[in-house]
Amino acid sequence: MIRPLIVAALTVAVLAVAGLALREILAGTDWDEVRAALHAMPTPALAAALALSAASYVVLTGYDVLSLRLLGRCVPYPIAAIASFTSYIFSHNLGFAVLTGGSARYRIYRRHGLSAAEVGQIMVTAGVTFWLGALLLLGAMLLIVPTVPAVAGWVPSPALQSLAAVLILALLGGYVLLLARRDGAPLRLFGWRLPLPGWRVALLQLALGVTDLLIASGALFVLLPAPGMELYQSVLVSYLVAIIASLVVHAPGGLGVFEAIMLVALPQVDRAALLAALLIFRLVYYLIPLAIGLLLFLSLEAAALRRPRAHRSCDRGRTDRA
Repeated sequence: MIRPLIVAALTVAVLAVAGLALREILAGTDWDEVRAALHAMPTPALAAALALSAASYVVLTGYDVLSLRLLGRCVPYPIAAIASFTSYIFSHNLGFAVLTGGSARYRIYRRHGLSAAEVGQIMVTAGVTFWLGALLLLGAMLLIVPTVPAVAGWVPSPALQSLAAVLILALLGGYVLLLARRDGAPLRLFGWRLPLPGWRVALLQLALGVTDLLIASGALFVLLPAPGMELYQSVLVSYLVAIIASLVVHAPGGLGVFEAIMLVALPQVDRAALLAALLIFRLVYYLIPLAIGLLLFLSLEAAALRRPRAHRSCDRGRTDRA
């Protein structure tokens, strides 16, 4: 009883702090200019943002597909895709992924014979996939563009940014090397037995995570005025920092936190145009998928009442050493 109250109190506190910070950042903003920027948003930019958002969620389904193969579970792709999509749109918009996205995954996967522990393993694998991609991109961008505004407040000098990049990339390289040396054998640590994927699976996780983040950040980038490669580098790093910060503080949908970081990190972009892009991005990437996901989830729940459970097992171990 106490834990939910603590979680709720922390959520309210985070949103309050984010709201105050955002209010301070937006002081002096001309909202007539923001409305004008919204109305002036080009139709091709809107179409590109919608297409890239859809592509991002398609890539996210690969997280679940890969996790299921590692578990040796054969779940039809449409079911895995809906489980992934609904899980992510709930966690993206409501925060607290274990409670929101985890519950959605469990409701769907349990009808196909998966246990709560197996659903937990899917979430862990998906989480590792995201963090591998995020760290690889962040390390690479810090190395390539060591003075991007998005991290200037955290790393005081280009030399330290480059050092942080090297450390991040070395950590990822060490992880892949460890997997290659163990060849799928579990790791024993402090009495715990930790199953490890093969190094090829780790490379696939890196590819999935990087692809998703590149596409998702692209959905915001195309909404900005005069997009160019130099600006995209700043947008990408800013996006990574904003997403990671939102996850760390568990702000529902990163509301306030995401926008505040993006506004501070991209001073070179016209404030009204950036605000308009952020508002449209939240609609396109968060709210529209949420409405679609709710309909899919409720439809699946209704269909489950008329259908018996079924599940199959795959050939275990085949993917673990892939």
